[in-house]
Amino acid sequence: MRKFEIWHVDLDPKKGHAQAGTRPCIIVQSNLFNSHGPTVVVIPLTTTVRKIFPSEFFITPSKKNGLSHPSRALGSQLFTVDKRFFVKQIGVLEKTYWKELQQALSVSLDWENDFLEEGEFL
Repeated sequence: MRKFEIWHVDLDPKKGHAQAGTRPCIIVQSNLFNSHGPTVVVIPLTTTVRKIFPSEFFITPSKKNGLSHPSRALGSQLFTVDKRFFVKQIGVLEKTYWKELQQALSVSLDWENDFLEEGEFL
């Protein structure tokens, strides 16, 4: 399992508004941890097309990424998943999407603290 690979991952059971079912997910965790740990951090994909939030981006299906439908990457729904729930690798995210992925995660995690309300502090 390597960063930027796309796998079918079993995310059941569903709880609340989180994604569920077996669905494509992008591995976003560092390869340093992917090879040694029992869990992997991913972001799920959905084929539901609607308004894109700043923490999301679209991926067009290709032979390389293995997707069969246009998909929306949900950067705000990071999951840590046990490796036992990874079903099958279907492809790899093309390098052309890496910057969009980085931006989606940056917005979701607010690395720059752009979304702190006035008066908040760390």
